[in-house]
This record gives sequence, structure tokens and C-alpha cells, in this order.
Amino acid sequence: MKKIKRIAAIVALMAPLTAFAQRAVGPLQAEFKMPIWRNAKTAELTIVVPEDGPKTALVEIQSPDGATIRTDKFNLKPGANKCDIKKIAKFDDGRYPVMITLGDTTMKRLLRIEHVPDVQAPAEPIPYRKLIFTPDKYMFSKISKNLKIEYSKPKIYEAVKNTDSIVVYIGGNSFYKTTDGKFAINVVANPYVERYGLYAKNPYYYTMVADKPEGPYTRVDERPAYSNDGERHLFSGGAMMCNDYLDEPSYELYDPAKHGTYKLTDIRIAKQIEPRDLGCVKAAYRTYWAYATTSTGQTVILSDQPVFQDIPVYKTDQWDTGWTTNDNFGNSWLSDDGKTLYIARGQTVRRDAPYDLAYDMVDGRILTVYSTQDGKTWKYHHAFTADGERDTPYTQQYGGRVCYMPDAGVYLVFVEHFVGDMQQSSLDLDYSRDGVNFYDAPGDGPFLYTDNLDEFYFGGLYNFDTSVLQDGKNYYQMVAQVMTWPHFFPEPLFARNHLAEVTAADYERIFRNRGMKERLPYFDKVGGWEGLAKLTREGHSSIAVISYRADGWFGVTAGNKCGCFTTNPILGGGKLTVNAQIADNGYIEIETVGVSPKQKVTLHGDDLHLPAFDLAEGPVKLRVKMKNATLYTMYID
Repeated sequence: MKKIKRIAAIVALMAPLTAFAQRAVGPLQAEFKMPIWRNAKTAELTIVVPEDGPKTALVEIQSPDGATIRTDKFNLKPGANKCDIKKIAKFDDGRYPVMITLGDTTMKRLLRIEHVPDVQAPAEPIPYRKLIFTPDKYMFSKISKNLKIEYSKPKIYEAVKNTDSIVVYIGGNSFYKTTDGKFAINVVANPYVERYGLYAKNPYYYTMVADKPEGPYTRVDERPAYSNDGERHLFSGGAMMCNDYLDEPSYELYDPAKHGTYKLTDIRIAKQIEPRDLGCVKAAYRTYWAYATTSTGQTVILSDQPVFQDIPVYKTDQWDTGWTTNDNFGNSWLSDDGKTLYIARGQTVRRDAPYDLAYDMVDGRILTVYSTQDGKTWKYHHAFTADGERDTPYTQQYGGRVCYMPDAGVYLVFVEHFVGDMQQSSLDLDYSRDGVNFYDAPGDGPFLYTDNLDEFYFGGLYNFDTSVLQDGKNYYQMVAQVMTWPHFFPEPLFARNHLAEVTAADYERIFRNRGMKERLPYFDKVGGWEGLAKLTREGHSSIAVISYRADGWFGVTAGNKCGCFTTNPILGGGKLTVNAQIADNGYIEIETVGVSPKQKVTLHGDDLHLPAFDLAEGPVKLRVKMKNATLYTMYID
């Protein structure tokens, strides 16, 4: 797989970086290359020593309860040393304290290990009416090496551009088709607030309309009427449940005899910024509390302990536990049996030199799955992308939207993907078959990204909207906000009234001692301090629309060499049609396996529903041979 360019996601616009204390970096440095080692056999520890520094390192690994389980010794040279901690595959999931002794100095670091099982073949025939070919064992019993499974690369269009000089950024509220067949985007514009240019106390709203979903869009005086023509209700998913606030002065701790019952879908999580007495509990600074509205109509706190504690940056003696969090979060979803509630939440992990970013001063944020069956007791599962081919030591997730496709048995996750040393964002795509374990989608890069400084979304894109409109063969979705600015642009703006006032001196004053010049890869390319200031002064935010093949998130592709795969058993009972794009010199041949009489068809063309044949009731396997074609989806109707 190609080595990708590191770019990523920008969602923490609302977090003032100036509130974070800078972490001192000494001459001795030590940190694990990746914050979490997922299904790994070896963990790479980097130790940096000066010219006259220690010649050896003693690395003591402790169990999560503090017992020494292993000691390794490494010889060191001046500079950065790669020290491989081997044979970690048998370690259980957990956070292992590692004591690193360098001469008279001892440093503590955490070796975080997680194991996520491979997707397994289904035990029963696949019952879904929409067959999506994710790159695992779920759909395939056999697949040849001549076939690739990749996701489609979307096209992106700058639909609405901010041209208002008093607005710091714009975002999209909704994207819909109108009764007269046009496409509309409802816009929220956030004006400057003097001396604090991001938070808008008085946003205003307007609507933009276009003949085509790609645009161009023009402003209208009245909001057009909504039509559901072309809208596709593909996804189901719970609320963004992690940022509510408790408004009443006092609450009671849940008592089933007094308060009645509640459902899992009644549970929410409240964020308490300032310390507060909630009546039944004393909420500490930046804590998160599970609550529910019960059958008696009362809102009650479900536990006397917070679910999460928000820690943006760790103190010298603080370490993450898996329950330390931040303001980047996903939504909730229920298990198939309805007995477990899952949420995606950003955990904050501590990162030290050489893999911290002094100019960013934000510890690593990794989107993580948690669950509960009662709202009182919670379970930690694993990070979405803790290790992998698209990750770097600076990879973070700034949020995500988990969407379930009931008729396909697939969870798609649109992840706001951020890499700190590039200060850029991208939209990534993960998926799951069980709603618990999530995996990288295939391909050589994030779902949507750019490395071109001149692109309108180079600086960041986030807050992805999952409303889907269809027009012809394509799906269209709105990216609620994109921008040309790099992620760190707010800091100079805090000292100014407008983006147009930001100077090179502002950037240099704030970031000179944090190593931005040395650590930002495109510092020289953008034009140094003045280039960053100019990018901030002249930059803008927009709303984007992306398009891709209908039901075409994943595709099985064959080139000039014929490829073949056989599905696991699926349940028949309907007309089989195929969403495929077949070149003039290509074909897709489908035949039934294990049933009599055998059915076989050879398909040509480019359509969302190429007709194949009727499938009888009961389990059946399908063998597919293909050449110069991409198969996106099969349907049984």
C-alpha cells in the first residue's frame, strides 16, 4: 500500500488553545511511537539522548496493577534510538506502566495495548437484502488475489463560500431537496465577537439554493418548502448524547421504587464545566454524568460517580485511564438485541516528547467505544483506529458519526481524522459488522482529504452530515464546514478583532518558542510566519457537498486479469440485481453454487440495478467472475 501523506481533522475550533499550559521538554526524551498498540506483536519505543547522554536504557514493564513482569536493556547512541519492545501480542488489553531508567533519570510512560478480533464469517446464512462487500471474511468464502476491495473516492464541491467580512465562519444546518426540484442548504453564520473571535452570541441564518446538488448556490429571501423526493433514509443511529447540560438546581439519585423505569434510549450524558452541587452528587470541574428521564417524568442522576473526566492536558504526575475524555465525541447506538447502549467518545491519552507537539499543547484524542446496559455501570471497549497503515504518531480523532444500515448489516463511521503535526483535517471512513469492533476501510488514504495548500478545504473539514440525497447514479452529502485555515489559526485571532488584523508578529510571538518552525512540515512552503498570517487573513470557511456512487462506499474491482470470488451463504427469496460499473471490454458473471438448477448470467453496462435472475427461497452461494469492472452492491428485492 502506498505511503500516504499525513493529513487529518480539525474539529476543536471551540477549544481555546491558550488555556493549556506548555509542557517542558528536557534533553532526555522517551515515548512510544503510537499511543495505542492494536493487535501488535512489537511496540516501538523511541529514546532520545544528547551527545554526552546515557549509553544504556533499562526498560521495566509493569502489569496494570504495578507488578514487574519484564525488564529489557537497550544500548543507546546520541540522538533518536529505536527500541523495540517485542512479544507483546500475548499481553492482555490494558495500560502497562513502563519505567525507563537513563542514568540517574527515571521516566514513566504507558504501553497501551488493545486486541480487536478479525471479522468472522457469519454462522447463519446472510439475511440482508442489500449486500455490501466489506474487506473481510463476512461476505466472502473465497476471493482471488486479482481482486481489490476499496472504497470509492468522493468528489467534493465548494457549495457555499463565506464572503461576509464580519463572519468568522459559516456552517451548514441541513441539506435537502425542495418541492420545485432544487437543492437547498440552510446556513448558520457566526459573526466575530470582539477580542474572542470564535464564539458567536448572535449567529444568523439564511438559505442557499441551487439547480444541482453541486451548485452553484444563490441566496434566497425565504426558506423553500421541503420535499423528500430524492432523500434516502439509509442510516439509523442514536443521539449525539455526550454534550447535554443539566438545567435544574438539584437532582435525586435514581431510585427505581420512587422514580419508575427508563429505557436505554432515555439515557444522556451531561457535561458539567464548573464544580457544582447537583443535590445528590458534587460534580467536579469538567465531569460528565449519566442521567435519564424516567417513567414518572423525573430527571435523575444514575450514579454517584461521573462516567468521564475531561482532561485537556495532563500534569506531570497525571496519566490517562481510558475514562479521561475531551470535547470530541460521537453518537450512540443500540445493540441488535436492544440490551446494550454504545457510545463513541474521545479519550484523551498523554503524549510526551518526542511525540508531543509543543506548539499544539493538546494531548492525543482517540475516539473510543464505551457501553452500558443500565446507565450506571460502563464498559471500555477499544479505540476506533489505534494503529494502522494510515496512522502516524500524531494521529487523533476529533469525533465521528456512527450510522447503522439495517438492510445491509453494516455500521459506517464517518470519522473526523486529525494529524497534529500537519494541523490539517480529513474525513475518514471506518466500518463494523457487529457494532462493537471497528476497522479501517480499505484504500491508500482517508476517505476525503487534500495535500494542496490552495484547496478550499486544505485547513480542515468536519461536522459531517449523514443526510443522503440521490440524484441519478450518485449520492450527495453535505460537509457542514470546511476551511482554508490551519487548525491553530484561533490563537492569533484571540488577540485581534478580525482575521484581517492577524500579523506575522502575532504568529511568531505565540509559536516561536513552541517549535512550530521546526515541526510544521509545510512551514517554509506556506511562506513562514508571514505566510501563515496571510493564510489566516485571506482564508475563508465554506460548506461543501460531496458525491459518490449510490451505495458505493465499497467496491470489488477487477482489472485486465479476471478475478473470482464466492460468497458465504446468503438467503434468497427475491430478484437479484447488481450495482456495477463494467467497462466495454469487461464483464461480471454470476452463478449460483450448491443449488439445482444452477443459474448463471453475464452482465455488461453501468447501472445501479443490472438485472441478474430470481433467487429461490433458502440459502445459496454466489460465484462471481469479473474483469475490467467494479461491483458495488447486490440487491435481493
